[in-house]
Amino acid sequence: NNVSFDIADGEPAALVETPAVDGVTDIGPRAGQVAPDFELSDFDGGRHRLSDFRGKVVYVNFWATWCVPCQAELPEIYRLHKEYGDRLVVIEVNKAQSVGKARKYFENLGRLDGGKGVSFTVDGIDPTAVVYDRYLTLPVDALPISVFIDERGVVSKLYNGQMRYEDMKAAVEAALAANN
Repeated sequence: NNVSFDIADGEPAALVETPAVDGVTDIGPRAGQVAPDFELSDFDGGRHRLSDFRGKVVYVNFWATWCVPCQAELPEIYRLHKEYGDRLVVIEVNKAQSVGKARKYFENLGRLDGGKGVSFTVDGIDPTAVVYDRYLTLPVDALPISVFIDERGVVSKLYNGQMRYEDMKAAVEAALAANN
């Protein structure tokens, strides 16, 4: 992994010990496994752990500014985030780009409502791609990657490639229903 990293972009993301989930022993990014825990910085330098959001449904999305499918998907993820409000945590993970580049991209992104600018529960960065590499299940680099995690911290769906809004919504509904 020869991604350059500028310390001005904050601390690199890190994989951290994953808290246990009763009845589930496998840790990994695939459905039925406990989502590998990680810690990353947001655009303002705040640190967040995936496990901080146990008890809520989480949508983790890996993206980059150069990724055309990501560009098409982000306004739909923003719409989904607004629709579900507090019932859905959205962690956007920028792969191997600077905070400045990612922030500027989000500030200028067109929304489906005609407005401009998006933000999510966590606008995160993974400057050395360590978290991305842990969640990559294909033999080739691929973006976007969408991971839906239920309230217990168990992956309910992993999807490689651009998702349609209806499919995102169905994945969120399945994760919400997983513990009811």
